Amino acid sequence: MDRERRRLVTGQVAGIDLGGTNTKYGLVASDGRLLSEGVAPTPWSAGREALLGHLKRIARECVEGGGAASIGIATAGWVDPSSGEVVYATGNLPGWTGAQIAAEVSEAVGLPVAVENDANALAVAEFRFGAARSARNFVVITLGTGLGGGCYIDGKLNHGSHFFANAIGHMPVEPDGAPCTCGLRGCLEAYTNAAALLRRAPQFANAEQLIHAANGGDESARAAISAQAVYLASGLAAVVQLLDPELLVLSGGLVQNNTLLLTRVREELSRRLTVWDQRRLEVCASGLGYHGGVLGAAAVAFERC
Repeated sequence: MDRERRRLVTGQVAGIDLGGTNTKYGLVASDGRLLSEGVAPTPWSAGREALLGHLKRIARECVEGGGAASIGIATAGWVDPSSGEVVYATGNLPGWTGAQIAAEVSEAVGLPVAVENDANALAVAEFRFGAARSARNFVVITLGTGLGGGCYIDGKLNHGSHFFANAIGHMPVEPDGAPCTCGLRGCLEAYTNAAALLRRAPQFANAEQLIHAANGGDESARAAISAQAVYLASGLAAVVQLLDPELLVLSGGLVQNNTLLLTRVREELSRRLTVWDQRRLEVCASGLGYHGGVLGAAAVAFERC
């Protein structure tokens, strides 16, 4: 069965979200419904060949039933979308720079494969299935182990000249500041990710526990989130001044059930941006939930395969 006929018959694709801790995956319908789901630990420190083998095993599992017309993969790192190659990845995935994901996985399963940076993929999902369906200029921010960004400009995903665009997490906010996984210092990510949040309130075992405590009124937890919001808004203010988007969508583990963060970011942005009232900028949390990355990978496959 050829590719186009397969898609018409099945109406679904496989989405794989390669995260630093876990890899989530599933079959997704063309309207964004998650038809099946799975999760597996990511061998993040084992090197390129182990990661590629991991993706191939998951891809085979996704297509065993013959239901997927194609596969989308979302990954950390900057990606050449035309070739599916990782052009650069930080130390969060050692050895991942240069990985030929699309070619390797496609050969293993015999289906077309589209690959995209994870934050860019989430932006595609928001545009196709989520909060940005009626927007043409918007920015998606993913906040968890790292900080990623995906930007749509005039209805098109922005990749930049060398596929390094939208690196919001690596915008400098403190000269010679805290070290970042990219090898530089003072990046926004180093002040806003999960590790930074826990450094401000080290009595909590994880970010989920801290956010729960903040929602219950714990002052130290609330102070940690407020400090995180100041840095996040500082970085986002520069993005808004440059791009003038109509919408900011915040997503990721540090945003889920975290209304305080959204409130503080809105307040800080209103203080830091010119002509705030005229901008009518909407700041919201993603509604795509835990499997947003899977939907993002699938959305890329629907658009490109």
